[in-house]
Amino acid sequence: MATPGAASDQPAFEARVRRDARGLYGLALAVLRDTQEAEDAVQDTMELAWRSWRSVRDEERRTAWLRQICVRRCLRVRRGLVRRLFLGDMAPVAAPALDPVDPALDRACRDLTRQQRAVVTLHYHYGYALDECAALMGCRPGTARSHLARALNALRHER
Repeated sequence: MATPGAASDQPAFEARVRRDARGLYGLALAVLRDTQEAEDAVQDTMELAWRSWRSVRDEERRTAWLRQICVRRCLRVRRGLVRRLFLGDMAPVAAPALDPVDPALDRACRDLTRQQRAVVTLHYHYGYALDECAALMGCRPGTARSHLARALNALRHER
């Protein structure tokens, strides 16, 4: 049996990277709201995926598997960012506008937590059921529902 880095796996992996990288970047950017952190999240996702490439044999499940890795990576980033900001190693970076036509909506989205942005993105943009969102985020379904309810409440109040 070949190792994950075997030449026989490389063409399939490279094809998957070409197919899914842009979507993963969009997901990471929606959650993290920082272009550099989103790029890092996608790169980390692909590195982790390469190491475990053979663990998911079903081609149909690989996209969801990659999204799960990416979402969990994005949700873990916060701890490192807070630590660096607190220690003064990094200046805050302004996130790009999600909706330049509606500054109030962009401001409201900026104020959501990463978990809230993740569940809104997964549920409304990608069409996942809340139970699936919870699995992708690594939390319980009730927690995902709570994040979604709080996010929608915050967005309603902003309008």
